[in-house]
Amino acid sequence: MKNNRYVTELYNTFARLCHYIVEGNEKNYLVRYGCISSREKNRVKEEIEDATPLKRNDNGRFVRVTQKAVDEDYVRRIDIFSNALMDREDNNCIMGLIQALDGTLAEILKQEVRYFGHQESTEVLNTNRDDTGIGLLPRCDCAWASKSRMSYSYRRLDNYLKHFMVMEDRVLYEIRDRHIFLPKGFFKKFDETKRLYVAASPVTSKPNFVIEKKENPDFKVFSIKYDESRMDEDNELVWEKIKEAGKAGSELVVFPEMLGNSRTEEYISTRLKELTVVEREKIPAMIVLPSVYYDNQNTSSVLDRNGNRLAKQYKQNPFVMNTKEGDFMEDIIGENTINIFHYEGIGRFAILICKDFLTTRYMERIMRGFMLTMIIVPSYSTGAYDFKTSFDLCAHDYCNVIWINSCSAMIPGKEMNFKNIGYIRKRISRYADENEALYEMKPCDGLHTGECSKNCMYYDSFGSV
Repeated sequence: MKNNRYVTELYNTFARLCHYIVEGNEKNYLVRYGCISSREKNRVKEEIEDATPLKRNDNGRFVRVTQKAVDEDYVRRIDIFSNALMDREDNNCIMGLIQALDGTLAEILKQEVRYFGHQESTEVLNTNRDDTGIGLLPRCDCAWASKSRMSYSYRRLDNYLKHFMVMEDRVLYEIRDRHIFLPKGFFKKFDETKRLYVAASPVTSKPNFVIEKKENPDFKVFSIKYDESRMDEDNELVWEKIKEAGKAGSELVVFPEMLGNSRTEEYISTRLKELTVVEREKIPAMIVLPSVYYDNQNTSSVLDRNGNRLAKQYKQNPFVMNTKEGDFMEDIIGENTINIFHYEGIGRFAILICKDFLTTRYMERIMRGFMLTMIIVPSYSTGAYDFKTSFDLCAHDYCNVIWINSCSAMIPGKEMNFKNIGYIRKRISRYADENEALYEMKPCDGLHTGECSKNCMYYDSFGSV
């Protein structure tokens, strides 16, 4: 949506108010604000209505406005009132104004979501992020996340908002964010059922690469060299898996780490573009290709069913391989950008490649900094234990996880580490059987006998709670 400049100025005022609250208030203020008295709440609403153009309806809620209503005088009055509140340090009234604007701008934010759905990616709504350390975006609802997400465990400004997502750079540190708002109708089956049908495949039990170790002047590192003679065969296998997942009705298909190659993305994209419109409808809406090591980067490309690249996610945290010759670090540079996908009903989700998910402080900053409701984890790992221990942290935040490993990562003598080749950890109703929260992907018998048929595909779904 092409905003008039006054809407953007209003976003900037909103960001300044958020900055004041998150940076300038004493410990536990946001906890105390949740217990604000009725008398104080009425005082705050009356002051806002007297000093600004924001008006309440018969139910006591502030009336939603359209973009046309936001003019120079509208913004000026709110800005003057905001400055006065900060000068007199009226924290409760500042919070009340933030909440009032959150409700008042709801319709405009819905229009923003529709507009962003037609863009390749989007920047934040406000233009003063560098000054305030606050990034604002419209918030997409999620069918399985609680409205009072974790308010009993930790308090943040988002707990008091419904329509804005507030990103705090002090939480994200140096992480850069790129946002992709998927257009309405992207996940058609989810729109109809409020359930997301997903598929995952470990692809094969035979690696398509060798590990090359070397010692630099300062560090010991390893890199990946792919078997070029297998590339087309491997890519065709991935293509067959994509078609199989689509035939089963999955709207999202995920592959492991490392098993891609330098030709995979072009190969799959070309095959998708060769399909007719009708044939593409039988392909998953989103495809997370197996990651590929190339030019000191480990990346996973995300395609839509039309063969267009939606994002390329870079692995940030290198894996350290323990060997008899010592520890060797994955020789990647990384590109410190996280791609966040937004979709109404699903919320927000991201792809964290293997070690990025296991690096708990990094994962937690991303999960909570962007209020993620789903994380997709492609891995190439010697076992499931460390991943399972991270699932509980995600479940604590109502964030579902899809993790798929590769059978080819199994080390002889550690077969018990591959009791499961992947999991889906999902939020369920408090009345449901706890066993329903974890879907276990059991490997075929051929994994342990060397007779892999390359047929393994796993299916599950999750949605409204």
